[in-house]
Amino acid sequence: MVKLVGIKFSDISMPKYYVDEGLELKIGDFCVCLWGEFETTGYVCAIEHRYTEEIPMRPLFKVIRKATEEEVEKWKALKERERSAIQCCREKALKYNLVMKISNVRFDDANNKIIFHFTADKRVDFRELVRDLAASLRARIELWQIGVRDEAREIDGYGVCGQRLCCAGFLREFKPVTIRMAKNQDIFLSPAKLSGCCGRLMCCLEYEEEEYKKLGANAPEVGAYVKTQNQEGYILERNLLMQTCVLQDANENKYNIKFDQIVEMKPPEHAQDEDDEELDEENNGADGV
Repeated sequence: MVKLVGIKFSDISMPKYYVDEGLELKIGDFCVCLWGEFETTGYVCAIEHRYTEEIPMRPLFKVIRKATEEEVEKWKALKERERSAIQCCREKALKYNLVMKISNVRFDDANNKIIFHFTADKRVDFRELVRDLAASLRARIELWQIGVRDEAREIDGYGVCGQRLCCAGFLREFKPVTIRMAKNQDIFLSPAKLSGCCGRLMCCLEYEEEEYKKLGANAPEVGAYVKTQNQEGYILERNLLMQTCVLQDANENKYNIKFDQIVEMKPPEHAQDEDDEELDEENNGADGV
């Protein structure tokens, strides 16, 4: 049995899990863990006990030690500064009528610099905002516009599959994801089912795209008119993994046939290709992927 503790390093981030070896941590305790390349202070928000067989194959880091009172006070002071800076930036963005969403803030005290990340539907002229923030916060100000996928990566979370978001867990770059990928996999085109936490098409649609292209290379499309040795009619549905489809003849009789039984095929007309292209541009354009 292994004791895992969920550590939160900020108010908006999802917990990261570490192994507690003999520290006897309780919910609310502050501790120091390795996050990225640095030792970072966080607090315990969850405790779990798991059997060794249930732990993922990837290695889990251990909690280094409990945080000292000085480290706890520094952490609380930093979080208070972050909340205050974000509130200040949001109020001044409204003052200048800037349509932007402030995602998070980072302090670089070594260079007296404050970096804000924000999302927006289009480019924003924030020069006046930067000057006003610099005067109020007495520091160099940088505003970085990020895409909604980058925002989801920073905030972290869990997808409808129950697993941690791919972008926060292991993806190093965002690849284009299109409606055509969902069609190639015969997934029902429902925005609610195809969209991730960021509101864009889920990155996992791209993972098996090449394999589905191979499976569908000689497959009839839904709506195609086909002939076999014994039947002819329109394709109602298909199963790419099983390499089968359902054919309906003129008498509305239905037959399950294999792709290799088809001897003649007339593809259906595509009336939605232009709409698909517009959706693809809308999905990928704002993030520059």
